[in-house]
Amino acid sequence: MSREHPHLPRQRQPANLPSETSTNSFWHTEPSPLLTAHRSTRNLPQTADVVVIGSGMTGASVAHHLLATSHGADSTSGSKSGLNVVMLEAREACWGATGRNGGHCQPLLFESPHDPSIGHFELANFRALQTLIKEKDIDCEFVAQPGVRAIYSQHHLDEAESALGIMKHTAPELAQMMKLVTDKEGLAKYRIPTATGAVVTEVAARMWPYKFVSRILEDLLTATDLAGTFNLQTLTPVTALAQSQPTDDDPHHHQRTWTVTTPRGAITAHKVVLATNAYTSHLLPTFADLIVPCRGQMSALKPLPSLRGEGRLATSLGFLGDGLDDYLIQRPNERGGHLMFGGGRQHGPSIGVTDDSVLDRETARYLRTRLVQALGLPERRAERACVSCTNCQSDSQHCLLPPNTRTAEFTAAAEWSGIMGFSRDERPFVGPVPAHPGLYLSAGYTGHGMPNTWLCGKAVAVMVAKGFGSQDVEAVVDAASAATGLPMAYRLTEERVRKALLAEDVEALDWAEMERGAVAGRVEEVRGDVNDFLASLQR
Repeated sequence: MSREHPHLPRQRQPANLPSETSTNSFWHTEPSPLLTAHRSTRNLPQTADVVVIGSGMTGASVAHHLLATSHGADSTSGSKSGLNVVMLEAREACWGATGRNGGHCQPLLFESPHDPSIGHFELANFRALQTLIKEKDIDCEFVAQPGVRAIYSQHHLDEAESALGIMKHTAPELAQMMKLVTDKEGLAKYRIPTATGAVVTEVAARMWPYKFVSRILEDLLTATDLAGTFNLQTLTPVTALAQSQPTDDDPHHHQRTWTVTTPRGAITAHKVVLATNAYTSHLLPTFADLIVPCRGQMSALKPLPSLRGEGRLATSLGFLGDGLDDYLIQRPNERGGHLMFGGGRQHGPSIGVTDDSVLDRETARYLRTRLVQALGLPERRAERACVSCTNCQSDSQHCLLPPNTRTAEFTAAAEWSGIMGFSRDERPFVGPVPAHPGLYLSAGYTGHGMPNTWLCGKAVAVMVAKGFGSQDVEAVVDAASAATGLPMAYRLTEERVRKALLAEDVEALDWAEMERGAVAGRVEEVRGDVNDFLASLQR
């Protein structure tokens, strides 16, 4: 894909609402009957203590930790009880990024070597999910397994090696959970023979995210022992937020409320939580340059023979390199063994895109073919073409290429897109929104939400609950951080916003990375052609 350097606006336009229609995610092939088109009440409630906007992992966590009596009670003690919580969702429940991601939950413990609180938080998030899934016996295909971060460029490998060295001093307890692999035999063992190196950790998992969130929301809707009430309104996009004006008898704005406007009417709420990730700036325009939408693409691939049965993958995989950030898990053999593979952003429009109703053809083709080479599969040269041949659409008798030069590809059971929210400083924004009392945010996960969202949502829930009983915002945030381990780097503050806006634009950073990837890709393509030619001479 040819790329021109972006001519960036001084200020981005706010994000659009989620597309009314969307591509069909594999994770939505078994939708919850209870949640489909669910509206707890025929009419929109006129008032609420708390309105949560968004029904993905973050929104579900906020509601769960506000209302589920067996969770979060210790961290929200002393706050208002019997909260009336309303959740609003523009489309079906969990129809955004959580229902469209890769099902890949891997704490990246080495990516913040100078701030180990981030690695500890991601690890705690992983363990919280693991514990809750076991307690509730949630059938969401959660399987703990080693996580492999395959690295394909020397400078990324050097950075990883340096990070691991730093962590031996800043967080030895995390460093000992990882190892760097660079020898060819070791890389082949992890099914990544063409990688330059890899960071391997025993702490990772694969799961069906939609089924997890569905169960959390279903339990909230059917429980008889909630610490309040829960009302879910799907197919109800929020179009505007407005705060009431201060009054003379409330000089510190403690009693101000929010009006949440939808096409079905408006709700007046004391507190509002934005669990809106990529779409945040639609309701909070000042965040247009802080959280930028980014379209990603996913595929569910039917396993080739070498990946079936005992040949299946034993780890989850991430692929890191110049312009490369792909991710892969494999579903259980008894449920199809699909390879859930996503990425390939270097092949199509991505940054600034909020439309998940379309697929990029080049990206789709990349996702169907990349793993054959990346995993060093024996099917790399298909003897029989072919519905599995990328070079033409003819059958094997009429294929234009000699049998040993036909490139195999996977058959996709499903292909879809989804919208991520990229943070300008690459960290989620979590906490009360400055200068907007009663408004809270947890968003901007930059494609790394699974090891972050659940506890970020819990942190916001603690802030909201304690905020009813205290006007000391800093003390409330401190309490939430103590209860969850929320890193200081995630806190939403005026100072952080100012610093972030001085950093380079998300799109400019992404363009530079993708351009490096395009150059590396052309070199790799030429190298592959040469190797293929030399191999053909030996046959």
